[in-house]
Amino acid sequence: GLIPPFNFIPIFEKNGFITKLDYYVWESACQVLEDWQERNFSLLPISVNVSRAHLKDDSFIKKLDSFTEKYGINKKYLELEITESVEGEQSANMIKLAKEHGYTLLMDDFGAGYSTLSALKNTKFDVIKIDRSFLSGFMTDERGKKIISHTISMSKDVGLELIAEGVETVEQAKFLESCGCDIAQGFYYAKPMPVQDAEFYLQKSDSNKKE
Repeated sequence: GLIPPFNFIPIFEKNGFITKLDYYVWESACQVLEDWQERNFSLLPISVNVSRAHLKDDSFIKKLDSFTEKYGINKKYLELEITESVEGEQSANMIKLAKEHGYTLLMDDFGAGYSTLSALKNTKFDVIKIDRSFLSGFMTDERGKKIISHTISMSKDVGLELIAEGVETVEQAKFLESCGCDIAQGFYYAKPMPVQDAEFYLQKSDSNKKE
């Protein structure tokens, strides 16, 4: 049956299998993008996770480059999600290198760990992903809502795009829209689905917009 990520990811991180899992996901994403290109399907970026285990050296960049070259993918369509809690000079250098190689970088789980203003000031990331726990935890009162609102406006003021994770209610969606949040994801819009179902969903959404 289905095993949720929080059950197996920590195990894979400990035994080193996480790197193999990442390679599989990266290549699978490139294969989907290649298929979309060949069928003239409207291309949308696919974001993939980069485990902190990869940030020890530049071999992960070489692997990513090999996949984009093999499948003829423009790097702007393969976005890299890296958790905001990664620390250290080596990790910072690898993040900088990924940026120099032309990848769009997403800071994952912002607000779930030890996010600081310096993270926004010094970041090499292009996009901030507000963690679902930050959203749900701070929407319980007006003070919390103001913190979310100011975090969004401050991030945009310094040139960072924003994605809010874990949107599950119409109240959350409308609040984020009123705050000027660029993009939101969550069960309110759709649950995770196979590629074929996602294509149908996107085509249906596009048809509704045209109508």
